[in-house]
Amino acid sequence: MDGKEAIIARIIGDAEKKAKVLLGEADANVKESEREAKEWITDYLKAQRKLLETEAENVVTRRKTVAELDCRKVALGAKQEVISEVFERALKIAESFDKEKYLKIVEKLCEENAEEGDTLVLSSSAPLKEADVAALAVFKAKKLKFGGADGKFRGGIMLVNEVCDKDLSFKALLDNRKDELEAEIAAALFA
Repeated sequence: MDGKEAIIARIIGDAEKKAKVLLGEADANVKESEREAKEWITDYLKAQRKLLETEAENVVTRRKTVAELDCRKVALGAKQEVISEVFERALKIAESFDKEKYLKIVEKLCEENAEEGDTLVLSSSAPLKEADVAALAVFKAKKLKFGGADGKFRGGIMLVNEVCDKDLSFKALLDNRKDELEAEIAAALFA
């Protein structure tokens, strides 16, 4: 049995050597795989951090843009409010013109817009009477009729005829020029 035991011992010895070699290779493979995994994790984390940084920058940029737009909207709203107040004050000033100035405006409006036979209606806030308007040369020249001083509009006049009515109230006159005047007002106020 010595020969048999020697063969078994040799087989076991060879197996143990082979096992050591395989374990060494497995250890090396494990270490290599571990190194590759750590390297991959490091690269992956770097890439993810870069993506997150880029996304964070994009989010900040978008939020900043939205905030700037919101600020512009608020500023524009405030400017529009101020401009509306300017128009309201201008309208109030026009409504409170003295009799002489009001009469000159009515005369000019009639010269430029009245047609023969129109009926002239004054605003209820006008400081004029029928006699004041009837004394105007244009009133007589264009054979205008007086339609009362009880107009429910803000200053100025209305010219009424069978074909069309002309709204020449101070509010309508200001509204007609609002677009061009807004630019001038904004330039003067917010330069």
